Amino acid sequence: MKFESNKKKLVFLCVFILGNMLYHLYKMINQKFENYLETTALEFLENKAKYKEIISIHHTDADGITSGAIIKKMLERLGLNFKQYAFNLDMPWKDYVFNLGKSFKSPCAIIFSDLEPPGTVICDLLEKYPNFDIYIIDHHHFRKDPKRELPENVYNCNPTLFGLNGLKEIVGVTLNYLFAKKIDERNKDLAWLAAIGMAGDALDHINNYKSYNKLVIEEAIELGQIDLHEGICAFGGQYERIDKALIQSILPYIPSLEGDREKAKILLQKLNIDPKLKVTELSPVQIDNLVNELNLPQLKGEYITIPKKVGLLKHVFEYASLISIIGHDNPSEAFRLLTLNTVPNDFKKRYIEHTTSIVSNLTKFLKLKKVETKSAIIVDLTNKINVSRWSNIGSFATINKIYDEEKALFIGGMVKEGNMKFSVRCTPIFIKNHDGKGANMIIKEINSRIGGTGGGHGLAGGMRIDPKKYPLLTKEIDDIINSI
Repeated sequence: MKFESNKKKLVFLCVFILGNMLYHLYKMINQKFENYLETTALEFLENKAKYKEIISIHHTDADGITSGAIIKKMLERLGLNFKQYAFNLDMPWKDYVFNLGKSFKSPCAIIFSDLEPPGTVICDLLEKYPNFDIYIIDHHHFRKDPKRELPENVYNCNPTLFGLNGLKEIVGVTLNYLFAKKIDERNKDLAWLAAIGMAGDALDHINNYKSYNKLVIEEAIELGQIDLHEGICAFGGQYERIDKALIQSILPYIPSLEGDREKAKILLQKLNIDPKLKVTELSPVQIDNLVNELNLPQLKGEYITIPKKVGLLKHVFEYASLISIIGHDNPSEAFRLLTLNTVPNDFKKRYIEHTTSIVSNLTKFLKLKKVETKSAIIVDLTNKINVSRWSNIGSFATINKIYDEEKALFIGGMVKEGNMKFSVRCTPIFIKNHDGKGANMIIKEINSRIGGTGGGHGLAGGMRIDPKKYPLLTKEIDDIINSI
C-alpha cells in the first residue's frame, strides 16, 4: 500500500513538473514573439523617415479589412505617405506583387496584413528591388523558400513561427492591432476593430478565444468599446427576432429546423416563447428551455455588441460576415461599412440572402449521397449546389461538426473549366490523430500520386483533378491519408 502511495505521489510530481515546464516554455515562446514584435515596431519607427512611401497590402475578408483599417489609421497618425491595396488572392502572388512593384517609389516599405507571399516570391522581389523593406504582419503558416533565407530587410512577425496558434490564439487583426499599439499607444482606440475581425476569422464562441485574442477582447471591454453579454448565440441572426434568428443561425446551424420558419414557430409555441422577442430579450429560463429542447448546448454562450452601432452592425459576428461578403468584390465599400452605425438596406438584403443560402445548402449537404471511407468523406456537389458556395459549405459543415470529425472532408465537383474542383477540410481532431498533418499535406500527396493542383493549410485547402482520376481518388484516398 505504501509503495502504491509513493508511486501515485511520484506520478503526481512528474505531471506537476512537466506541466510547469510546458507553462514556462509557453511563456517563453510568447515572450520571444512579443520581443520580436516590439523590435520590429522600433525598426519601423527608426526607418520611416527614409521611406518615400508605405505600401499596405491586406486581404479582403473581415480579418483583412479590419487589419487594413488599423494599419491605415496607424500610418495616418504617423503622417506618412502611403498607398493601400486589397488583394483577394485571385492571381499568383508573383504576378500580383511584381506588377505592383513597378510603380512603388524606392526606398519604400511594404506591410503585408493578414496575408503574405511565400518566401520564394519575397526573395525574388528583393533581388529585383533591394531597397524595399518588408513587414509581414500575418498569421497564416509561412511558406519558406527551401533554398534561401529571408534577407535582413524582411521583418517577419508571423506568430506561428513562435509556436502560437494563428487562429485560436492570434488571428490577423489581433496581430495588426498589437503591432499598431507598439507603434503608438493611441492606437488602442482601435481594439473594437479587432473584435470584428476575430469574429470573422475564428468562427467560434468568444468563450473559446485564447491567448492574445482573449487579451485584446478584454482590453476592448475595459476601454468601453464593446460589451460582453451571455445568452442565446444564434450567430448569423443574432440581431433578429427569435423565430428568424433560429433559422438564420449558421453558428450553430440547427439541423432540426432546416431553415424553416414555420418549424421554428411551432418549436417556440411549444416552449411558450413569443416568436417576436428579440434574441437579446429572452429570459434565462427561456434560454435554458430552448437550448435543452434543441439539445444544442453551443446555442448558449457569450456574445459581443458594439454600443455605438445599431441593428445588424451592433453584433460583431454579423458585422464581420457582412464585411467579408462585401469585401471580396468591393473592398472600399467594406471599409465604408466600418464608418457606419447602421447597415444600408441593399447590404442587409445581400447579407440575408447569403446566410439563408448557407443554411439551405447545409440542409442539402446533410441529405446528399456521400462516398464514405475509413478516413474520408467525399461529396459530389455537381449541379446540386452552386460552385461559389462550396468553400462556405465546407467551412460551416466543419465548424458545426455535422460530419465525422475524425475524417477529412472533400466537397466539390465538375466546374466549367472541365476539371473537378474540391474544397478540403480537416478538423483539429483529425490533425491531432495524424501527427499534425492536415489538408495541405493530403493535397500534396494527391498531387504527387494521381496528379492535380492545389494547396492550403492544415485545416483547409483547395484542389483540382482530372475527372478521369476521380474513381482513383475515391479508391486510394485511405492509403493516401495513411501515408502522409
